[in-house]
Amino acid sequence: MRAVASLLALVVSAAACSAGNGPTLDTTTTFPDLFGDGSTTSTLPPAEVSDWEPVQLVSVRKEAEACIQNARPDEIVLPDEGPRTVTVESGDTLGKIAERFDTTVAAFMRANSLSDPDRLRVGQVLIVPRERPDEVDGPEGPEIEWEELVCVLDTGAAAHGPDGLPVGAPGLVEVVVRWPRIDGTDEAPRVNGRILGLIQGALAGFLDDAISAVERNGYACMEALDGRCMWIMHEYEVLLSTDDVFSVRNTTRRLLPGTAAESSEVLTETFDLVDGRPFTIDVLFDEEADWVRAVSAEAIRRLEQEPWVDERRLVGAGPDAVNFERFNLTHGGLVLSFAPFTVGGSGASTVSITIPYRALEGLWAEDGPVAPLLEKLD
Repeated sequence: MRAVASLLALVVSAAACSAGNGPTLDTTTTFPDLFGDGSTTSTLPPAEVSDWEPVQLVSVRKEAEACIQNARPDEIVLPDEGPRTVTVESGDTLGKIAERFDTTVAAFMRANSLSDPDRLRVGQVLIVPRERPDEVDGPEGPEIEWEELVCVLDTGAAAHGPDGLPVGAPGLVEVVVRWPRIDGTDEAPRVNGRILGLIQGALAGFLDDAISAVERNGYACMEALDGRCMWIMHEYEVLLSTDDVFSVRNTTRRLLPGTAAESSEVLTETFDLVDGRPFTIDVLFDEEADWVRAVSAEAIRRLEQEPWVDERRLVGAGPDAVNFERFNLTHGGLVLSFAPFTVGGSGASTVSITIPYRALEGLWAEDGPVAPLLEKLD
């Protein structure tokens, strides 16, 4: 818990720290955008520890590999006799049975693929849902289990501040990730596997960059808060969960040597739960419609309501389909997120706007994923 609290303090405070003036090396680190949105390249000139001799941190890299492998849930093992069951008796209702097992009618219906809670018969055998303290209950959609990974790697090097002096703390590399996993009878292995792959790939790249920086230059920070300047945090949100569509947004934050403040970015995925594949933006619209220009006009109109003075929004939200690859579906509208700083202005690294579905009336594909959401708005 101390590591998590320390990391959260870093996230809040990093932007307020100022860069130091110690010696630097010019290097370029490329962060792959694993959500299929291209890649962004940031020049990070790491600070150096004076008289540092390059080393190979073999044991730390092994710990990093173990951390990456731990980004997966424990395997659920059912008893040899199979899942727990209950037999419907005279006078039973699904509500009474659910109360007896301290769960919900919705959970029983999902576990047994029931469409009508009132259609039970005496002698019917029902599967009792497993207890899930973190389950997200709702009127529809699959069961969601939230997983969390926290790793703290000690590099064995003393942390140095922007003045080049030791800060009296060990040089740690910290990882915090919280992500959703579809569970229960509607488990979607392809979706779970892709999300897990995105997380593991992002962690592998970050940890390699962080450990390599220490091997070359020591643990030197351009910010000195508690001597920590190497951490990454992924925080997922579920924006839409139905029987057909699963849409998630990931706000990722990271800090590496050479930067006096964190970098932040919004990444997105929207999945077709029928085949487990992610949607691309063009699938949402009628291929004969001029949807790119219409989405661009709506996006720019909403961005112009923000208190920014930078006109890059006209480029980052211009009529090019690639500008809208970061999207989520919700019950209320299409949520667009943008690559860092492509729409300009202060704080433009995690920009998201919502376009109501009605604002793009007539452009949606008749058999596309938005059609059922529009029907519920009628």
